[in-house]
Amino acid sequence: MPRLPKLSLSLTFWNGLLLSVVVGAVLIASQRSTDELGSRVQEDQALRAAEAVSLTFSKAIEREWESIRAVASQVDASSYEGSRRFVDAVLSASSSVSWAGIANASGIVFAGAGGAREGEDVSQRRWFREGLRDENAGSVFRPEGQDERGFINLSVPIYNEDGEASAVVVYRIGMAWVEAYVGQTADALDVDLYVINAANEVLVQRERTFEAALTEREITSARLRANRGLIVATPEGSRFTSATKSNMVGRANPPMGWSLVVRVPYHSPEVLASRELGWPTVFFLTAAAAVLGCLALINGLIARPIASLAACAENFSKGEVTYPAERVNTIEAEQLSGALSALQTQQSNEKRRRKSKSELLGRQLKVVRG
Repeated sequence: MPRLPKLSLSLTFWNGLLLSVVVGAVLIASQRSTDELGSRVQEDQALRAAEAVSLTFSKAIEREWESIRAVASQVDASSYEGSRRFVDAVLSASSSVSWAGIANASGIVFAGAGGAREGEDVSQRRWFREGLRDENAGSVFRPEGQDERGFINLSVPIYNEDGEASAVVVYRIGMAWVEAYVGQTADALDVDLYVINAANEVLVQRERTFEAALTEREITSARLRANRGLIVATPEGSRFTSATKSNMVGRANPPMGWSLVVRVPYHSPEVLASRELGWPTVFFLTAAAAVLGCLALINGLIARPIASLAACAENFSKGEVTYPAERVNTIEAEQLSGALSALQTQQSNEKRRRKSKSELLGRQLKVVRG
């Protein structure tokens, strides 16, 4: 018959098995939680990068709005010389403005920086029509035969003493400047970025790491104006973390309908885990081993009286009378000890009765023979 394990070892084995199942479940749940947390952290990092680019650009464009508002509030639209000095000074003061001008209420440019476009009829231009009513940022305009990057017009009304719009001041912001400005910010943050308009057309792109076109998820996020980060997988199998920032120019400036998409490298949970020492996991496994050791010690203390009683019962089966120890630690051990003691006492009494009968019978036989 094969030798069976001791009770203490058997209890320790089952304790260890149960503890292993619990530890495994906790580690799996912890790993999943760590993966989700790692993804959220990377998405938040991408979103913070997008917010940094957006904030930097909004501050730059806000300076141009402050400048054009100052011109509109101070210029005398009835004076050509005064108007011309203002628009010429704008080009000297700002690297983003490629042209500045003032158009009268009839839509005729009467003062242009460097004399450019003076006398031109702009009454049908959107920047003029919208600029007569309120501050306006136009869409990207790309004239044929000129800079393919195009430009945008910022326009603000000039009010007369009666509070009526009598002229419009306009700043032309070249998209080449926009591309260079956000590109420098992207290089400083080491990210890829795309500037897209309300029609999801790419106006500016800065690709250094990822050359994949915008994915449907990124376009949908921009269309929904959702400021969020997401993990994106391309059809080619590469992965990166992307973040969309709607209203790139900020709330303090007139809306331009631009959104910003920023991409940063995606790091798998395995790569992130390899960068850490994993002390929490080591501590957790060490604690589990310590718990198992304590359970083994407790199991030994509990099983020791049972093992002693089992040895006593085995000796009793061989005819040896060895009363069990009186010190027990459980009710079951006490019951077993009492039962063994009773059985051994009963057997001892039976042996004495038999011995007494045998001696009595021997004396009677002697009397009869005598």
